[in-house]
Amino acid sequence: MRKIAVKALLWLDRLEKITVVSLCGSIVLLVFMGVLSRYLFHYSIAWSEELARFMFLWGALFGAASACKTGQHGGIPLLVDKFPPWLQRATEVFIGVCMLTFIGYLAWQAYGTTMRAMASGQSSMTTGIPVWVINFGMFLSFCLAIFRTIQGFLIGSYRIDKPVVE
Repeated sequence: MRKIAVKALLWLDRLEKITVVSLCGSIVLLVFMGVLSRYLFHYSIAWSEELARFMFLWGALFGAASACKTGQHGGIPLLVDKFPPWLQRATEVFIGVCMLTFIGYLAWQAYGTTMRAMASGQSSMTTGIPVWVINFGMFLSFCLAIFRTIQGFLIGSYRIDKPVVE
């Protein structure tokens, strides 16, 4: 059972990296194509900017979820380093709980927004992509961030005295 879990986590790591790298690479190509089209052929591809914006949003959120595994979040280690060890550990737990609460709230809001967009049938202006698809990507990334935060806390990434960075 443990072997299956390890393989599943490695698969998830690869999938996250492939997703973020693919989105970033696609953004570069899409924006380059839009600029080239506009200035070289005097034809504007209207949907390229909007699609690049959606890809940027997803790439940033999935990248942030991936960073939660290694504890790469905003923190003040210089201040926490001055605390005694027991208070450092309490701070680590407090930060983890605060992060989970905040990300959970964002996931809940993204879920509500997704359901409302699905009910309304709204679609994006130039690409025609249903808005619920874009919002569902945000919901998935927040759920992944919750999972990765818990995982990072369990493997010790949030340890101030011994951070785990890959």
